[in-house]
Amino acid sequence: MVGNLSKWLGLGAGSLALLAGGLGNPGADLAAIAVSHRSSPTLEVVPAQHLSQAEDPVVAELLTRVNQARQQAGVDPLSLNPQLNTAAQGHAQDMASTGRLSHTGSDGSTMRSRIDATDYRWRAIGENVAMGQPTAAAVLESWLNSPGHRQNLLNPTFTELGLGWAEAGGRLYWVQVFAQPL
Repeated sequence: MVGNLSKWLGLGAGSLALLAGGLGNPGADLAAIAVSHRSSPTLEVVPAQHLSQAEDPVVAELLTRVNQARQQAGVDPLSLNPQLNTAAQGHAQDMASTGRLSHTGSDGSTMRSRIDATDYRWRAIGENVAMGQPTAAAVLESWLNSPGHRQNLLNPTFTELGLGWAEAGGRLYWVQVFAQPL
């Protein structure tokens, strides 16, 4: 079930970058970032495989768990978006290929530039990244136990989501990209 796939989620209008250590899983790391305005510069990103809830059971599980957490917090569910999946998947694969957790890609790409490269038009975006958690349930628990990541996950501004995950050397890399479209 683990393959070269990736997951992205990004939520949280108006927050700044937050780096945090993994919670409850030794060797697991997290990072969250969000912005609330559209950037103008763009970088080209090689399109990654589009994932849908029906095509990938890990994506389906993570989407379900995210929306359950949002429902418990009284926040509307997120819809999976293929363009955001592309941005998330590409970044998760990049992190797996380099073995490092970062909001900046090995080519210098940023959350903004990766999303803009998919031609997605956004008003607000955010991103959570993680590595080392062995399951969708474990990574979601880590994100929910971290204030910055939780803020992204439960931010009512965001209505769409992209998810990506990748595996390298037995370690999973996770990406969530959250957005509010224009």
